[in-house]
Amino acid sequence: MNDWKDKIKRQLPLVWLILALLALRWTIVEPYVVPTGSMEPTLKPGDRLYALKCAYDIRFPFTDYILVKIAPVKKGDVILFRAPADPAITYVKRAVAVGGDKLAVRGGKLYVNGSPVPIEETMNRDILYDIERSEDKTLFVENLNGVKHHVILDNGRPMNREFPFSPDLDGITVPTDSVFAVGDNRDNSHDSRAWGFVPVENLKGRAMFIWYSSQDWRVRPERIGTLIQ
Repeated sequence: MNDWKDKIKRQLPLVWLILALLALRWTIVEPYVVPTGSMEPTLKPGDRLYALKCAYDIRFPFTDYILVKIAPVKKGDVILFRAPADPAITYVKRAVAVGGDKLAVRGGKLYVNGSPVPIEETMNRDILYDIERSEDKTLFVENLNGVKHHVILDNGRPMNREFPFSPDLDGITVPTDSVFAVGDNRDNSHDSRAWGFVPVENLKGRAMFIWYSSQDWRVRPERIGTLIQ
């Protein structure tokens, strides 16, 4: 009996260490592997990133109970969140509108609160390396709330260039405590245009940086350490 108790005592520091690491994982950082090209060229399939889980709030470990609210989501943030239709699935997209904003997409261009988001075509096509059918893509630099990032329009698949789909609607208003999230690969992204708003409670954090990247067993060293914006 004493031997059994001694073994438990010897294991307690390891148990507490594991619990502390799990609590850190739950409240501070979220690892994520990008599975698709919906956020290209910002994120590519096979990118491994870390998201800052306490960017918007601090939650009690192992629960979704919010202890402290840190900051609201900003337009332009790249966010991780649980899919509204299936909380078991995690998505990474860009927040393009927040609660109270009126949003529309016309001809592939974002309109927020009635004004077009500044966008400019760029000829720096090196950014499109290893993207399938890159010759059919048009690359832009979008300036969303001061956040400059690249977006792609796929000329071979102009699927989602009008939103709302009804021409009688000049936009939709994002509800309070929700965000509208889309992929930077605008014509090849399953996002809020298809399944609606993302409740704030579904947020898992803000994407920070790529710590490793590979595809088909080929390491992409040029992407390692890239800050996500």
